[in-house]
Parts: sequence; structure tokens; C-alpha cells
Amino acid sequence: MSEFLISCGALTREERDIFSITDRDTTYTNFVKNSPNNMDNGVIFPSSREILVERNTTQHDSEFIRYYPDFIRFGIFESIGTIGGASSDAIGTGLFGVFPINELNPEYSGDSSKVFSGGIYRLGISEWRLRWFRDAPNWTIGTSFTEAILPDANSDKYLISFFPIYIRKRFFLREEIPYIALTPAIGVGYYPSQYINASVSLDLGSIGGLNLRTYLGFAAGYNGTNTPQMINSSGSNSETVVFPYAGLGISFLDFLNLVPETYVEWKDHQHSAWEISVVDFTLLGADANKSIFKDTLSGFLKGFDLQFARTNLAIPLLNNRFYVGTSLLRLAIMGRYEWAMGILPIRFGYWHTLIDDELTTNPFMEFAFYPSSYFNIGAELNLRITQSIVLGAKLGYITGNSDNIINQNILKTYGQSTDFSNMYFGISLGFQRIFFENDLRYNRPELPLKPKVYE
Repeated sequence: MSEFLISCGALTREERDIFSITDRDTTYTNFVKNSPNNMDNGVIFPSSREILVERNTTQHDSEFIRYYPDFIRFGIFESIGTIGGASSDAIGTGLFGVFPINELNPEYSGDSSKVFSGGIYRLGISEWRLRWFRDAPNWTIGTSFTEAILPDANSDKYLISFFPIYIRKRFFLREEIPYIALTPAIGVGYYPSQYINASVSLDLGSIGGLNLRTYLGFAAGYNGTNTPQMINSSGSNSETVVFPYAGLGISFLDFLNLVPETYVEWKDHQHSAWEISVVDFTLLGADANKSIFKDTLSGFLKGFDLQFARTNLAIPLLNNRFYVGTSLLRLAIMGRYEWAMGILPIRFGYWHTLIDDELTTNPFMEFAFYPSSYFNIGAELNLRITQSIVLGAKLGYITGNSDNIINQNILKTYGQSTDFSNMYFGISLGFQRIFFENDLRYNRPELPLKPKVYE
């Protein structure tokens, strides 16, 4: 992902060393001329010697560019399942807040049997160093593209803001990957909702862009008459929200740097994953009877496979090539009636390099339990086109079912799902980064466990 991050000016610091190189060269040339000798008995006359000295000076400029991370945190998505809203109107977001699929229905108004009553969601997270208190360490100021705090299923209580401002202070309990930190934070949202959110979290990560967090917090805010949450509300014209909460969170493609790591060049950063993917799309041919694209479509092309925020973490055992991984969401459609959806599927595999810096293969098996249950076994071939674009091929077998799990609106759109067992083959294109043996930190003993501290 470093090539992508380097291209983002706000996330990368560029330093240039400009040198003027001067080459000096002195050439000495000796000329010896003997005097003519016409005398008998070989009388020797002194010889004349000439020395020619030439001095040459050449000057040219040289430039060396180095790239460093210029952020403390950069993340794509964070989700938190919370306990603390009205228990009778609980959304049921589930563990980590990423399992509300059954409740994706405009008529749903809550369920008292659910444990996780609400959720907090952030998209596009960034934090930068805040040099307060005479440059006291680990203070940050940050924002996110959007933040949504949902106490329960009552939409008029949703607190939503674009670009809320947060100040955080991290107290690191462990400064080796994966980091462990205690993080108090306070934030302010101003549009369309106005609110304040104070919290303390215990953070584990980042490793391969994955993070786990536990939260204790308190949010209080106001939704005015013109906020989108209140326009369709059947209640009052405004709403005051007070929301104490506890929560469990997970974040994907969420990278954290210690301050000393901002002085380490991108090329020397430590990597713990064989693969980090933003999105991977595959056109699938399968042995299904009908295609998802058109009922009457004949031929091999039947569906597609779409994966978001996939990470495969190297297991530091044996030769470091075994891995465990997951993704935020996988949608695999093998045909009109054969499809599966997995949230946080568990994936095991073996990573093998065929051609250094170009071609890899990885046999794998994958399990998912929600909202579909399936077992998938297969193999992938990955060809790196650029640092962030990968072309691939997939071959595998998937079996499972999705009946009675997704709500009926989704089933009507994509077709009633049944038990399925399908062979498939596909060609994929991904916006992702794959790594090789020389990239993995477990194979680079020269890298320090902790980055050097620069005063």
C-alpha cells in the first residue's frame, strides 16, 4: 500500500537532499629533451626537463529523494458494536457492529432481545501529530470523512457528522507490533448533528491494517429541525440525545505509526501481511444452471466474486508462509440461485512465490458463518502489474447455504437462494498490495523491533 500512500500528499512527507559534486583532476606531463652530443669520449651534458601541469574542475548537481509517512493513523473503515441505547429498541448490530444484515429493513424498529443496541461507524479516518505541551509525545488531532453514532433503532437519535474533529492521547503499553495502547479521546461533530463524544479505548494493532478495540464512552448531542434524521421523523421537530456506551470495535485497512516511525523511510517499514487488499473483483464461471446477469444467458460466465478489505497475515512459524486472514465482506455469486455472503470470514492458506516480485500462488480454505454459512477451498494465482494493481486467476469449490438468513427484500432482488455446491473458475482484478519474502518483517532480522527514537 505504500505506493498508494506515497501518492497522497497529506500522508507522505518528501525530503530532498541536493548535492553539488565537484570533481578535481590534476595531470602532470614530463618532457625530457637530451642535448646534442658531438664530442668524443662520450662527454655527458645536462638534460633539460619540462613539466606540464593541467588542472581540470567538473561540477554537477545530484538529488536524492526520500519518502516518509506523515501521519499517525490512516484508516478506511471502523465499526463498533455498542451497548447503552434503549434496550427495547436495540438494532442488533452484533459483535463489532458489522452484523446488522437481518435488520436492513426500513420497517425495522428495534428488538428488545438484542444485546448490541447500537453502533458507531467511521469512514476515512486520519490522524496527525499534535505537538502540544512542549512536544509531549503521542498527542494527535484527526478527523474522518463521516462518523455515525447510532444509540438504537430510533433514527431521530442518530448523531451524524462530516469531518468531526478529534483529539487523542495514546499511552502505549506495548511498542512492538502489534501495538497495545490506552487511548482517551474527545471529539466534536458539527454538521448535520451537533454533538460531543468522549471515550477511552484499549487498542490492539495495527497489524496488517487490522485493529481491535474496546470502548467506554459518553456522547451527547442535538438534532435540529433541518437535519436529515428529523425530516422524516414522526415525533418532535428536534431531538436531544444522551448516550453512555460500552463497545467492541474492529477496523480494516487502518494503519498506525509510532512517532519514531515517521522518521523511517517507506521502503524500510515493517510488513506483517502477505496481502492487503482494498477491493478484489472476479468474474466467475461456474457449473450453475442460470447466470446472475440474465436468465437466458448461456455459456460459462455465471456470476462474480467481490471482496472488500481483505488481509492475509503471515503466521511466524516454520517458513512464515502459512497465513490467517479475513475480510470485511465477501459476496460470491456462482449463479442465479447459488450465492453466498460472508462477513468476517476466516481464511487459512499457504503463500508461495513463483517469481520474485512478480508472481505468487496461494492455496486456501475459508469458512463463513454469517449471514451465509459456507466452506470454500481453492487456489489463487496473483500477478503483480503495479505496486497496487494485481491481476489473478482463481479455481475452487464452494458449498453452503444462505436460506432464511438475509431479509426477503434482498432475496427478491438476487433470487431465492438454496443450498449450493459449485466448482468455479475466475479472472480477478484487485486494488491491493501483495508482498514477497524480502518484504516480510519476519524475514528481515536486520530491522529493529522498535524504530530508532529521534530527539
